[in-house]
Amino acid sequence: MIAFGFSAAVLATIWTLLTLLYGAHLVPSPLATLGCLVGMVREPAMWGHVAITLFRGLFAVALTLVMALVTGLAAGLSHRTMSLISPLVAALQATPPILWVTLLMVWVGTGSAVPVLVVIASLYPPLFLNVAQGTAALDHRLFAMARVYRVPPLRVLKDLLLPGIHSHLLGGLSHVLASCWKVTAVAEFLASGQGIGARIYWAYRMLEMEQLFAWAVVLVSIGMCIEFGLIRPLRRAAEAGRATSA
Repeated sequence: MIAFGFSAAVLATIWTLLTLLYGAHLVPSPLATLGCLVGMVREPAMWGHVAITLFRGLFAVALTLVMALVTGLAAGLSHRTMSLISPLVAALQATPPILWVTLLMVWVGTGSAVPVLVVIASLYPPLFLNVAQGTAALDHRLFAMARVYRVPPLRVLKDLLLPGIHSHLLGGLSHVLASCWKVTAVAEFLASGQGIGARIYWAYRMLEMEQLFAWAVVLVSIGMCIEFGLIRPLRRAAEAGRATSA
């Protein structure tokens, strides 16, 4: 709590100095922003936009996880599959999200499809690589033994593969969760009429600076909740798993 209080005090001080330097018409004071935020919280529309952004991000993460598990396990178990998929993954990793937003706006228009697909295209490569590397690091003699004793594939998956890669998977998920809400908001800013990113865009267009800063506080607050509520526990679990396996 002391660390949070110190960080909040430093942020409030810098924020107030910027308000004095540039004027409240460009940088609303923390109190003015808080007042605007309190008014927004009372409106159901705000919670609708928050829910839309969270749904898009989590839905995209779920799809990305399924894709990364299916392809990553296959690539980790087969060098040929890895060599076939690697160029595609490298291409996806080298493509900036703004390019996906631009192309998808042309192909599918605006709406939920663009943020979801942009998140998948941006976050699939690191999660795939974590799963594939974790699978490749397993002792493949265990799989040979499973084939000899005709162990069912589902049991191999449940008792060998998933427990063996869980630390790599948790590490990849922590990265994906840290990035998904930011990528979602950027895609909404450019290609959606709903969601937190869209509200930031319209506040900017209408020069409603108090609303712009209030939505920024909402976005940062969501990020901090995800960081301390999900990402850090996942990272600790991943580190504990690696220490145990070592």
